[in-house]
Amino acid sequence: MKKSYAILFALVVLISTTVSVQALQSKTIERHNGASAYANWYETNGDMTTYTYLSVGESDYGTDISVSTTTYGPDFYSEKYGYLFTEDDVFKASKKLNSASLSGVKVDVCDYYTGEAETLTIQADWTGEGDVSTGSSTSGSRDGNYKFKSSDSSSYRLASATGSMNGYDLGESSDASLSNFKSAYMSMQK
Repeated sequence: MKKSYAILFALVVLISTTVSVQALQSKTIERHNGASAYANWYETNGDMTTYTYLSVGESDYGTDISVSTTTYGPDFYSEKYGYLFTEDDVFKASKKLNSASLSGVKVDVCDYYTGEAETLTIQADWTGEGDVSTGSSTSGSRDGNYKFKSSDSSSYRLASATGSMNGYDLGESSDASLSNFKSAYMSMQK
């Protein structure tokens, strides 16, 4: 009889250990970092006006680049848009948002109205200006044996930018900024 109790106790301990190991295996932690920059340029040349918008976002997965140009004048209107995702290391931003740079990348753009396509080679540099604004948030929830926590922090800074498109100097931006973020997520099933 004592032998049966000893075997039963050993089985209970073994099952408890297995459950504990399984509980530990259900914990997931993810961390992500990224940076972004955008700039607007405005130019008037005679009776023609051109707005250029550039947005760059870098994450753990790669870099997203969006560009658009709008040109208008008497009896003329053109609106072009292009997007590129690349895993190449084309964008660099300092942690304190002092500066950032986009190396020369080729982005295919299409005219919204005519459908004409062309490739633009785009390069830009940003310089941070003024103070850095920061923000952060945390949240969490629990539902039975499931627990979730998340935290996010971000920084933002106004900037000036210079750039070129197909070798044409865009000059200094009319509006620009730099930002970065950090996020962490944890989920646990007990």
